[in-house]
Amino acid sequence: GSSGRLDVAVPGTGTDEVGRLGAAFRYMLGALALSRGEQQRLVQDAGHELRTPLTSLKTNLSVLRRHPEMTPEMRDGVLDDLDSESTELTELVNELVAVASGDLEAQPNERIDMPALAAEVAERVGRRRSRDVEVEVRTAAVVDAPRSALDRAVTNLVDNACKFDQTAGPIEVVVDGGTLTVLDRGPGIPAGEEGRIFDRFHRAESARSMPGSGLGLSIVRDVIVRAGGSVSGAQRAGGGAAIGFTLPVSPDWPSEPGPVTSDE
Repeated sequence: GSSGRLDVAVPGTGTDEVGRLGAAFRYMLGALALSRGEQQRLVQDAGHELRTPLTSLKTNLSVLRRHPEMTPEMRDGVLDDLDSESTELTELVNELVAVASGDLEAQPNERIDMPALAAEVAERVGRRRSRDVEVEVRTAAVVDAPRSALDRAVTNLVDNACKFDQTAGPIEVVVDGGTLTVLDRGPGIPAGEEGRIFDRFHRAESARSMPGSGLGLSIVRDVIVRAGGSVSGAQRAGGGAAIGFTLPVSPDWPSEPGPVTSDE
């Protein structure tokens, strides 16, 4: 019968056909074991993240049942909490499905105009969140990447900035060639956390009480690295965060700089 084990020793170490077949099977089993390990970690981490909003939902529902005499103001506050928690759960489930289903991997590259993508995401997220999202194009460029995956990455960056920036000021998206950076005036990134912000479910101390799936920035990294780019996060001068990515500019894209649409 089948044991499901992936740590079985596969014989064959020579250079003949049997040896090559053994090496191929060992590589395949190693890749499967790594994939299974990642899936198990995702499930464990997701279970932990799901418990917090679920527990809060149950608590607020219990409060509504036990205190039918509460004032309209208190009831509205509890209902607002329930709405926020259900939204957080929805975001988490959507992000989990995207990660676990492999939707971010099985997409062909397309030629994508960076300023146009930034403008589309800024308009969409700004309308949804009732927030000003401004786009500055320092240098226009096009890149080759899966369109829906890159759209999700930019959307996650802008959503993340809107979540942490509680000021009334605008969120800024800067496009400079193949580099896109989202700037906010939130609490910023603690020293030493610059690389960890892209880890799955990682939250800095200042972010523990904030809503969100904990997967947004890790999805950004997955999308960008898979497309041959790199991510970056830094403290913004004057307060806040500057988080973004750099992708290779399409090789046949003209080298002339595009128009600068606004001053720094």
